Amino acid sequence: SRGNEFDYREIRKESALILLIGQVSFEIDAKTYNTGIRSDPFTKDPWALYLPRGRRVKIEALADSEIAVVKSPSDKEGTEVFIRPEEVKKRCGGVWNWRRDIRDIIDCSIPAERLLIGETINAPGSWSSWPPHKHDRDDYPHEARMEEVYHFRLNPKEGFALQRIYGDDFNEVHLIEDGDTVLIPRGYHPVVVCPGHQLYYLWILGGEKRRPLMRSDERFRWQSILEASLREVL
Repeated sequence: SRGNEFDYREIRKESALILLIGQVSFEIDAKTYNTGIRSDPFTKDPWALYLPRGRRVKIEALADSEIAVVKSPSDKEGTEVFIRPEEVKKRCGGVWNWRRDIRDIIDCSIPAERLLIGETINAPGSWSSWPPHKHDRDDYPHEARMEEVYHFRLNPKEGFALQRIYGDDFNEVHLIEDGDTVLIPRGYHPVVVCPGHQLYYLWILGGEKRRPLMRSDERFRWQSILEASLREVL
């Protein structure tokens, strides 16, 4: 809540602090980084702070706020990186009812060791992570092994989504509600939101190779070809 202060440091891990809602300041050594107000993650772009291992930061809430704290083992030292909304790279993925808006917060231009982080927004009734893809084994240049985490929000909150995580020898379906987090160590992992509700998810990729190489499910590869063709005419 507003006025609260926290000290944060990870000795053996790199970290990323993503502002989901609110307004905060980050103080590192003699430097202070102030965010603006992020009223919601659906319509407003994020502020974020990347911290190499060993860096200490004091966080002050300038308003009632929520921060996602992401961390991964790291041997790499370095300097923090403060990321402003205008520095977040935005793109569109998919077409038709699998179109979604994507924000790349920590991409390969940020000198992290393992982390890649972004946000995705689904329109009501739409699919995401589609066509289904996976990244659970090293097969360069087609695929790189990276574990993933999704943290979900819904608007309005009363809605729900469904996520299927599957492979040759397993098949899971998860009911997703506002505030849920799903771990994806392996498999294809498409998600769909119910009509009348937007879906937001913060996605976190972590891997030793740090390469965003994904393999699509061969049964749906024709939709990737269709998507490329449609983009030329739409």
